[in-house]
Amino acid sequence: MGGIMGTVISCFVIYCIPNSGILGSVAWGFSSIFIMLDLIGLSWFYCMVSGWIGFDGVSLLMAMLVILVPMMSLISSVSDYKLSDSSSSSSDMGEVVYLISLVCIIFFFLSNWMDFYFFFEFSLLPTFWLILKWGYQPERLQAGVLMLMYTVCGSLPLLIIILLIWNESFTDSFLLMKLMSGNWEYFQSWTCVLMILGFLVKLPVYLVHGWLPKAHVEAPLSGSMILAGILLKLGGYGLFRFVWVFEMKMSGMFMFIMVISLWGGFMSGLYCLTQSDLKALIAYSSISHMALGLGGILSFYECGKMAGMCLFFAHGLCSPALFSLAASVYDWSHSRSVLLSKGILRVFPLFSVFWFLMCIINMGIPPSLNFFSEIFCAGSLVYLSVFFMIPLVLMCLFTGIYCMFLYSVVNHGTCSKMVKPVFNLSERYLYSLVYSLGILMGGFLFLSCFMM
Repeated sequence: MGGIMGTVISCFVIYCIPNSGILGSVAWGFSSIFIMLDLIGLSWFYCMVSGWIGFDGVSLLMAMLVILVPMMSLISSVSDYKLSDSSSSSSDMGEVVYLISLVCIIFFFLSNWMDFYFFFEFSLLPTFWLILKWGYQPERLQAGVLMLMYTVCGSLPLLIIILLIWNESFTDSFLLMKLMSGNWEYFQSWTCVLMILGFLVKLPVYLVHGWLPKAHVEAPLSGSMILAGILLKLGGYGLFRFVWVFEMKMSGMFMFIMVISLWGGFMSGLYCLTQSDLKALIAYSSISHMALGLGGILSFYECGKMAGMCLFFAHGLCSPALFSLAASVYDWSHSRSVLLSKGILRVFPLFSVFWFLMCIINMGIPPSLNFFSEIFCAGSLVYLSVFFMIPLVLMCLFTGIYCMFLYSVVNHGTCSKMVKPVFNLSERYLYSLVYSLGILMGGFLFLSCFMM
């Protein structure tokens, strides 16, 4: 098992070597993906490698996402490097992206709560620096501080509960706590809410989502892609591990959280229809998709939990691709306004094709991974209670409406005078879109690996 882990980590380290260039990073990234696809089918049992490292199929699935999303962000952010004030500034940006990736991939392989919490919080620091130094507007400081305040305030109760559990059980190991799962009856009370609050803020669930649209709007392209593709998944993965370790059962409190989350998913769909900023619209759509994934995990059915993690993986590829497309529009029109960027179809028909494909994938069109994961999540929720059909139908309806609104307004209509072709910058987005599109549309061939 140590040899397998060494192979995976070696591929990741080689991928992170700056001197290998973008093509080298892509090549090694694909090699790592194929290795992990082989491993995922063999490792749905939790494997302890050492005292603090362990993994299963879910860990490897999230690690594969950590390899894919930084590749997409670095390829799409070539102009940010070229337009930086100095070469050292551009290399610093790449190093921050590599640091976030390394922190996250370690996070997904940890097997005890204290290290888990440390890397969960440490991921905020390079993200805050990425927004603060390379953000586009002066309001980026406010966005970064808001992100820190939300996440730190939500995670402080998590630390307190972890320390109390450690004092009670004399261990913070996932497996040892799972063996003592019968002793955690009091977790059905308020202590459970305090522990998962940090994960809900990071996800984020409705009512504690205020930091997300602001952070996306003010972050640079690579920051938005990593935030949507990886950092939001830390909350979902943490919640999955919490449910897995303590073997939680359905209670009124979890039912209340699911109702708030699904209602928030519907409200986020309404907010999307009122947005004129492309990045804000995509950010609010993330809240809607995360709500459905959260519902799948909190259904406590195995099918629902795996479908929720599969939805997180699919969203982790789809949402960064949409941010990449929004950045391409900004390159041409120098505006994120939906109204000032319309008529792309007349000038860039190829990119209109990608806009259409990514929008319908975001809707959950078959045979995409989004479709299968959303179907299984919805099925788990309806099996739990038929009344969940109401918010699910509303979410499905408004997701389709705002995705078609996004595509139609940006691509159709009279071409805006703001849109000017920049052919030397537009090609770079294709590289980050093609393989994400291939995985999302071809992932159903490996559905047994994703949702075994």
